[in-house]
Amino acid sequence: MNIEKWKGLLYGTTYGLVSRSIFALEDFRGNALFPTYGLMTMSFMFIVPFVIGLITAYHNDKITSSRKIVFITMPFFAILGLISISVLSGKEGIICALMALPVFLFMALLGGFIGVRIFKRNKPNNKLYVSFFILLPFLFAPIENLIGLTDKIFTEHTTVEINASDKTVWDNITRVKEISEFENNNTLFQFMGFPRPIEAQLDTIAIGGVRKAIFDRGLFFTETITQMQINRILAFNIIADPESIPPKALDEHVLVGGKYFDVLEGKYVIEKINEKKVVLHLTSQFRLSTSFNFYSGFWSKLIMKDIQENILAIIKRRSEENDHSNSI
Repeated sequence: MNIEKWKGLLYGTTYGLVSRSIFALEDFRGNALFPTYGLMTMSFMFIVPFVIGLITAYHNDKITSSRKIVFITMPFFAILGLISISVLSGKEGIICALMALPVFLFMALLGGFIGVRIFKRNKPNNKLYVSFFILLPFLFAPIENLIGLTDKIFTEHTTVEINASDKTVWDNITRVKEISEFENNNTLFQFMGFPRPIEAQLDTIAIGGVRKAIFDRGLFFTETITQMQINRILAFNIIADPESIPPKALDEHVLVGGKYFDVLEGKYVIEKINEKKVVLHLTSQFRLSTSFNFYSGFWSKLIMKDIQENILAIIKRRSEENDHSNSI
């Protein structure tokens, strides 16, 4: 077996694992000996995989044109190796791994594409270039920290048409009876490891009333009603205490109420079409605080939409079944 052609894969994966370990030292502590400011940074999310691509290119500079496909795919496999080892060792959750995978693959392939050109044209200085690139994420991290995190509020709006009366729909959104596993669809958010919804309890239907949304794995949110019109509007703010969330309920980087993510408000609006048909609107507001909200926002909106569509599908099915039963 020719070890030489696998050097790029080996060194690229190793560099990724070492970099991840160093960046992870800073997460939620702020007292690392070598400050990197955590995994949720441009330095780790974008520059580290770019350097992985460069490293694989440096160690595959002897590959002939007939084997270019090997060179092109080496950064791809180095990233898969990094993420697989991180997940299987319990260092990373499936949620964050899947969200990071597209940008990791793109940046690694970009690094490999640029690297092959740099290293072919400047062979006498290749070692100097590689040494600089290896340190690049750690040189950029302090600069990124000076800029700080950027807070951004996102809104996600979903709707569903329901063949039931406004009163029936209202009854099904104010208090949600226990949801079986059968009722929960095979959705994206469940595939990624988010807890599934179980039920919602409301102590009183009035402004100031407290609604408790319960999920599996011991996760729950406290919701206080801020706006209400019977059979029409139910709005509430959402409070999640990170300290009360069980350790295995959510990955620490997507912890609700945490440093990077929080769900702020939810609002149901029942639009009455006629006595037996309504359009139910569900709107949520959530906060992201990262240095790459342009990317994390895409994933957050996609997941929030998926969660809301699942909830609306359950309400639709129950409301239509209730209305049908009452009419018999």
